Amino acid sequence: MNQFFILLVLMTTLSWGLISSRAGTDSENRRITSARTPPPLHVPFGSGVKIDGQIDTNEWDETAAITILVRNDWKAQVRLKHDGDFLYFLFESVKHGNERLFPEILIDPQNRKGDRWGKGQWWFHVSANLCEGNGEPNVYMKNGTFQCAHIKDGWAGNNPPATDATNIEVKVAFTKLNMQPASGVRFGLATALTNATGDAKQKWFFWPGRGRIDSPVSWGVAVLD
Repeated sequence: MNQFFILLVLMTTLSWGLISSRAGTDSENRRITSARTPPPLHVPFGSGVKIDGQIDTNEWDETAAITILVRNDWKAQVRLKHDGDFLYFLFESVKHGNERLFPEILIDPQNRKGDRWGKGQWWFHVSANLCEGNGEPNVYMKNGTFQCAHIKDGWAGNNPPATDATNIEVKVAFTKLNMQPASGVRFGLATALTNATGDAKQKWFFWPGRGRIDSPVSWGVAVLD
């Protein structure tokens, strides 16, 4: 009986220790995530943009601006605004010497977050073609059929980029996202540059810096002004 009682006490103590340790780890993870989460990005209202890769005078004035760090000698800037019909993005410095990266935009219209993708969360990619995915990223092929094209419904980007092009303009319709473009509306957002190798060597460089292609909870939050 004494041996049984001692064993029961030891098992109870161990169980509480594991629970306490797990709770501490979860709490620490929440603190780390919070510390790395940027403040909401306010997207100002402005005039529409012609999607041609040419930066016209005043076309990108009064925009929000974020930075994607590729490496110490390569920082790309992304500008954003909306006109009530479209979200507009300008990716600058997508080319560095002989190296080129390709823009991607990840949008969670309802700001549902989650550790996995779900329907209604969108992936947009601009390279030689426009590629998109609803509820999943990296949709280049499906059932043996190429899914990308120069023209896509509900959004546009200058493609294929000219050999010397360093700027990529993109617009995405709110109707495509099933969003109501009212002031104060929040949505999940991440922007990225990728080498688009399509294999295990593919790399992404994100805003926010903690962003991951496979995890909407790691994306930032944007607010329409």
